[in-house]
Amino acid sequence: MRGIDQILAAIGALAQSEKRRSLPELLCVDCARALHPTTTVAMTLMNEAGHQAVLGASDPLASRLEELQFELGEGPSLEAFRSNLAVAHHDLGGPLTSRWPTFALGARAVGIEAIIALPLSVGEIRLGSLCMYRSTPRQLDEAQREMVQAYAGAAVVVLLHLQDQMWPSGALHPDLGTTVAYQAVVHQATGFVSVTASIGMTEALLLMRARAFASERPLRDIAQDVLSGRLRIHREESEDD
Repeated sequence: MRGIDQILAAIGALAQSEKRRSLPELLCVDCARALHPTTTVAMTLMNEAGHQAVLGASDPLASRLEELQFELGEGPSLEAFRSNLAVAHHDLGGPLTSRWPTFALGARAVGIEAIIALPLSVGEIRLGSLCMYRSTPRQLDEAQREMVQAYAGAAVVVLLHLQDQMWPSGALHPDLGTTVAYQAVVHQATGFVSVTASIGMTEALLLMRARAFASERPLRDIAQDVLSGRLRIHREESEDD
């Protein structure tokens, strides 16, 4: 089994031949390959405000599942980040997913039956999460559990390495900042709805999430419509498009 150093070396080798891909994306790809054939992987940057940006994913499905958690405000990645503990559910059809039932239904609809989400943190400082989605409802064996912990450790090293490159400016590394900027439209729209509807930020985000879920559209699209004036959202959520 590979440890953190071996994982980082493998990612470094991949980076030499796949220069268009970021280190977080390559880590997810390598993790998915290691747990092949039933795993898809995503790495997400977060802060205390919640889900911020998908930094990397092994494939579009993993990215979409992470975005779905952001839109719903529930899911294993968010739970792992908030608790700073690993979250493992080996059967999404079972009772243990009652904390995020809507996300569990959505994940099962696309063939996901088990999930392992690990917090990315340094002590009490939380950075995000690494989430592995599996198409078979079974537990990891001991070697696999050690492997996913090693990938989470490697993910933390990657995050800190990218940010260290920006010292002393304090700005986010492009591999981190681009995705955060992409999510910034959601926060801008949340503030706009909060002011125009005279409600709190939390309620404004909930209304936007509800509209995204009801219309089966990404939350970012809803946010862009709000900021462009194509969509107005009020407290009552009347039909006022």
